[in-house]
Amino acid sequence: MNMKKIYLSFGLVAGLMLSSCSLDTEPSTSLAEGVAITSVSDLQNAVNGVGYLLSEDRMTYGAEFAIYADLLTNDFAIAQDYGQSKPIAYYSITKNDELPDYAYYFYYKAIANCNKALQLSENLEEDEDVVNLTGQLYAWRGLLHFDIARMFAHIPSTVNDVNAANSGIVLSTEVYEPTYKGSRSTLKETYDQIISDLTKAMTLLDKDVDNGTGYFNYYAALAIRARAYLYMGDYAKALADAKEVIADGGYELYTIGNYDKVWAQEGTSESIFELLITDTHNAQRNSVGYYCDAAGYPECAFNEDGKLYQYLSTATGDVRSNLIKVQSLGAFPAKYPGRGGLYVNNPKIIRLSEIYLIAAEAELKGNNNGAAAASYINEIEKNRITGYTDVATVTIDDIIFEYEKELFAENQIAFAYWRNKQSITNQVGSVINYDNNRTILPIPQREIDYDPTLVQNAGY
Repeated sequence: MNMKKIYLSFGLVAGLMLSSCSLDTEPSTSLAEGVAITSVSDLQNAVNGVGYLLSEDRMTYGAEFAIYADLLTNDFAIAQDYGQSKPIAYYSITKNDELPDYAYYFYYKAIANCNKALQLSENLEEDEDVVNLTGQLYAWRGLLHFDIARMFAHIPSTVNDVNAANSGIVLSTEVYEPTYKGSRSTLKETYDQIISDLTKAMTLLDKDVDNGTGYFNYYAALAIRARAYLYMGDYAKALADAKEVIADGGYELYTIGNYDKVWAQEGTSESIFELLITDTHNAQRNSVGYYCDAAGYPECAFNEDGKLYQYLSTATGDVRSNLIKVQSLGAFPAKYPGRGGLYVNNPKIIRLSEIYLIAAEAELKGNNNGAAAASYINEIEKNRITGYTDVATVTIDDIIFEYEKELFAENQIAFAYWRNKQSITNQVGSVINYDNNRTILPIPQREIDYDPTLVQNAGY
């Protein structure tokens, strides 16, 4: 089944995206009625529709969420304030702001589409395409619940009680009546559901490696499950999943020779799963590339006094230093150069370097094996630094800094600090501890107004 270019012809009139929805009038679990899935083509359109929802608006994968965990740190700075991402960077978001509202709405809307498609496709004759597309929907549902949890709930490995009431998120696993009002689960229930969906997806998805452009395969679901296990603190399972991806997935680390070229390309050797963005389907002025350029909303510039920039700007033997783009307003990350314009960049939702880092962190924290952890760091570094010499062991600080060097501007840095119970200094110099209420977003007031029994996050 060739699923590499899924958005070149959407066919959404036959899919689940028949009507536009108002953020002001509809609850986040609503979905248009009167749709039908009677063929593989309809199911294909339904899967396409999930990606469509997550590519064109604010706080989705093609917009602010692609750099969300970077903006929260002092590795980056607002070069010129256009009033877009400042509430993220300054930790000043309130329950009435639009950013958490957009995130909550579109991610749950996409999950609702997954649920509706799964229900409506039950009577389709089962064949290879139907099985694979069903796997896509389970994988999406697992990933979306995970990212809602990353935004709206604390990381489970950092809390005292994962069974605390209302510590997780509202789970959405079936088609609900329009009047349905969901309650928050525990963190354990939340992550159990994430693991369940990803594991189910793995039984349905094929293992063909097509470099992850727009569609999941078995290894994409496995890689995201490894990430989820790491956040849960289940290091043995995270390590096992990461090892399988590395050994069997068929992906290859970028090299010194190609590292600075891959960012303008689709479906590169490390890409396990990326969202396809096109010149007709993108977040326009809220696209991630627009934030990383002086010609756009230049709110994701390097902080030139920060640790990351100080390293990159002086490490001339490190190919990652080539990803500094010096412009009139400062230095910017060059990972989003655009394909024919700043709007069109495929966010790499998970790639092989992260899997090596998951393995390193799991070895160190689960097995207290600094030497084994170092072997994964060494593998990355020798493909980045000319003349690199292996290190014998690493600390957790070394691993976190590797997240910064390798995965900057890829929505990783703040989560790496908090997952390891470390504090962050934000862009205005405030120290934000891992358990600070402001490390997670407020449930939008619109949701509380719709269901006053829904428990708000502490501090909002």
